[in-house]
This record gives sequence, structure tokens and C-alpha cells, in this order.
Amino acid sequence: MTSQKSSGSYLVQLDGLRFIAIFTVMIAHWLQWQIDNPLVNPVQFVHGVTLFFVLSGFLISRILIENRDKYDTAGESKMLLVRQFYIRRFLRIFPIYYLTIFFLAIINFPDAREYFPWLVTYTSNIYQSITTQYVGKFNHFWSLAVEEQFYLFWPWLMLFVDRKYLLHVILSAIGISLLTKLILYVEFESYWMAGSYFTLSCMHALGLGGLLAWLTIKKDPILDKLAHGAVVWGAIAIYLAAMFLFIKYPGWKALGDEFLFSVMAMLVINRAVKGRFKWVAKAFLVHPWINYFGKVSYGMYVYHLFMTDLAYLIFPKIGLQITNKYTFFVALFLLTFILSHLSWRLIESPINDLKDKFPYVKRVA
Repeated sequence: MTSQKSSGSYLVQLDGLRFIAIFTVMIAHWLQWQIDNPLVNPVQFVHGVTLFFVLSGFLISRILIENRDKYDTAGESKMLLVRQFYIRRFLRIFPIYYLTIFFLAIINFPDAREYFPWLVTYTSNIYQSITTQYVGKFNHFWSLAVEEQFYLFWPWLMLFVDRKYLLHVILSAIGISLLTKLILYVEFESYWMAGSYFTLSCMHALGLGGLLAWLTIKKDPILDKLAHGAVVWGAIAIYLAAMFLFIKYPGWKALGDEFLFSVMAMLVINRAVKGRFKWVAKAFLVHPWINYFGKVSYGMYVYHLFMTDLAYLIFPKIGLQITNKYTFFVALFLLTFILSHLSWRLIESPINDLKDKFPYVKRVA
């Protein structure tokens, strides 16, 4: 959900990955629960969120470390960089999120007022971790809460920890996350939701993205080897095999599944960053439509769970009756895309353009 233009060249294949992330999340929320198929049931389509986390960890960490180097070289205070970072994040993330929350609270949309204090403070994931309760159509906002909480501490670590300890910090974040998930699973099983929704429980995915950023900036030659087709496609095959082989083991889903997916996602992102996907994969990832879906994926993520209510309101009025679950899925996707397209053109893009007034390297020689 982070802009790719902020630090270097535009990485077109990453927008293709964003589309995959949002599309799989939509399958999980709209369609998978309606399908009883042994080949479909084990697939963790919700890991589209995990893919978003690894992407965010990579892009945010790369922006911070690269610009830290520029400030250190110029001998300038990095507090300006901190300010610019938070202003730019505010402009990208807050507008449509808060417009959505306030609008739904005003019209008294179900659960909007009940959970408003948690939603407006980006702490719905904490509420869910403590209570183990879903929050209606706002349930997907837990991941946005995790990202905002990630932004509260990660920039300070990436910018101010001694450079020689940065790798240790990143690896520690991954390790602490896995340890947190283990402790929650073994000692606090009744708080099972915290194992997925608590910020520390998600840091392995965000941290693996950070590790990829660190290795990328260091130009570590290992990344070229890890971007090899045999490694990436092999990792995908291993994950898919493990997903089906260990589906009956509760501990696998709680501890191993998400981490292995995150490692696979890191390898896929590394290959995409290097533009190494070829043939059909490349054609898909760089296709203009797929690319644009990826560009507006943040809006699609924010709006998508509310689309069923909008569909039930609009479709009967235009005489549209859809009974097939697959056709309804396509209709919901198109409705979400239309709203997200309008949101991008009328709200997000104009506000996003204001980021040009707050460049990361302002006043740095």
C-alpha cells in the first residue's frame, strides 16, 4: 500500500503484485467461504494481506534507509526526514480512511458508532486481540491499524540506530514476532486472534520486507541468486505443497504457514524488483489493467467489505438480479473498482500530488 515512486525508479511489477494481493483478499472475503472444495478450502487467500505487509516492509524500509544515507552524507539532521515521512504517509493513508469512517458513522452504518473510538485511533486490531471478536464490515481495518502502528516505531529504528546494528534490529524484529506468535499459541490459546492481528505478531512479514530492503541497498549479490527462477518458483511450489500437506495440523497454520508464505513473498518481490519475471508472468504483472488495479488497490481494500451492502442497495433499483456466486463476485469486484477509480481520480491522486511539496531530500545538499 506504499508508493513505489518515492525512492528511485518506478517498479512496475510491484503493482501487479498489489493486484494479486487485493484480488486474493476479495476471494477470501466474498467467495471462498461459499465453496466446499478440497482443492480450494486449504488455500489461504487471506495471505493477500501478508503480501501487502511484506511489500510495505520493503518499500518503507528502503525509503528510510536510502534517504538516511543522503542525510548522513550531507551532515543534516534526520528530524526533517522524520517530518517529511509522516506528512507523506498522512497524505497517502488518512484521507479516504477517515472519510469512510466518518461517513459511515454519520449514516449510522452497522457497528460504525460502536467501534468508532477504535477505528478512529487505528487500534481496532488491539480491540480484536483482546476480545477475540470480529468488528463487522470493519474487520479488515485491523491490517491498516497494524501498518499505522508499524509506522510509529519503525522509522525511528531505521533512521537512528547505529548503521552497523540495522541488520540486527531487522532480524530481531522477525525473531521477536515469531516468538510472540509461539507464546500466544502455547500459553494464551484463548487469545487466538492476537496471533494474527497483534502488531508484534505481524512483524515477521514486515521485517522480512525490511530485510529485503537492507540487502537491496547493500547490493548484496545473494539477491541475484535468490531471484533465479528455480529458487522463486521452487519456493512457491514448496509453500503450496506444505499448505496441503500440513493443513490438518493446527500448529502449522498458527506458526508455520504465515512465515513460510512471507519468505516466499519476499523472494517473489525480490524477483519483481529486479524485473526478472518473464513470459506469461511478466505479461500479467505489467499489463496496463492489472497495473492500474494495483495502483488503486488501497482504495479497493478500504472499500471492498462495504460493497455487498451497496450492491444490495443498487442492484434491485436497476433491475439486476444475480444469483450465481461467481457472477456476484465479478459484479462486486467491478463495483469496488469503479468506486476506487473515482476515489483515486477525485480524492487520492490530487492529495497524493501534495507530497511533491514535502520531498525527502528538501534542503539537503
